Amino acid sequence: MGRWDNDSGRTSPLRLNKKKIKYIMLAGIVVVAIVVLSVFIPRAGLNVEIIERNDATHSIKTISIKVNNNSPQEINAIMVQFGDTGKLHSFGNLGPFSGIFITPEPDELDFDRVTVSANGGNIKTIKYR
Repeated sequence: MGRWDNDSGRTSPLRLNKKKIKYIMLAGIVVVAIVVLSVFIPRAGLNVEIIERNDATHSIKTISIKVNNNSPQEINAIMVQFGDTGKLHSFGNLGPFSGIFITPEPDELDFDRVTVSANGGNIKTIKYR
């Protein structure tokens, strides 16, 4: 009678069946997982970043050290040393996926590298300036 009641068995060319939708969703999940893992895995562990800022008049200089724990385990007994002859600074424990900022003392501002060790020396990172 009407055109809407007509079930001739034809389907729209834009319509996808459930099997194709399943494969497309699975491929999307795999792509997202690969991207997330390729970004996250290289940054896992103890990460050290040196941040230097100068004022516009170049009279004030700020140096900060950012220490990150990008692993799911807690890191214990963090020790930081500025240069070869600088004194060791103890910062306790660092929880999973957390970080701290460290500012060197005024007599240690001319350091050439930062050595960060943790877990009794089992984890050690050296960042050069």
